[in-house]
This record gives sequence, structure tokens and C-alpha cells, in this order.
Amino acid sequence: MRRCKITVLKTLLFEELSARYGDHPVTEKCPVFKEGQTFITGGIFGNEMPEGFCAMAWQALVMPVNVLVGGGKVLGLDERHIACCADGVRPAIFLLERVEDREEEK
Repeated sequence: MRRCKITVLKTLLFEELSARYGDHPVTEKCPVFKEGQTFITGGIFGNEMPEGFCAMAWQALVMPVNVLVGGGKVLGLDERHIACCADGVRPAIFLLERVEDREEEK
């Protein structure tokens, strides 16, 4: 079965945007993700949100995850895609990779 491996490539912080447009200035990067963290999607179709994953970030990733798990291409790439969450002040950047669940094949 296909699943999606999600790797946190980078977390960013745009303090100037937060200070200029935010009601409460943000001074730290994403509190949920750390660079290098990995997650694997689950569920019977291989496309469910991983445990401990940020629900807001998942909303930005769910469509490309579904495409990859379904065997399709995202922006012309066969097995991977780079995406980010929708937090404009402290975004996390992810690498999405289609992977085969070897345990199910045994």
C-alpha cells in the first residue's frame, strides 16, 4: 500500500510581518514542528493525518498527499513534492514523498 512520508525541511519566522500586521507579535518559529522530523500517513487508504501532526498544516498538505498516495503527479513530479503550511508568519516547509508500505506486502 502507498503512504506518504512527510519530512519537515525548514521552519521559518517572519518577525517583521508579525510586528507590522499582527495583534500579538510572534517571536518564535512554529511550536509544533522541528526541522528533520518525519511522519508517515496512516489509515486503510494510506492518506490519514499522522498522529501528532498540526491540523492547520494538514489542511495545506492533504490534497498533494492524496495525489501522491493515489499514484498521481503533483506539479509534474512523480514521487515527491515540496509544500508548506498556511501560516504566513511562521511557516513550516515539508517534503512529501510517496512510499510503499513494505509490511503490508509480506
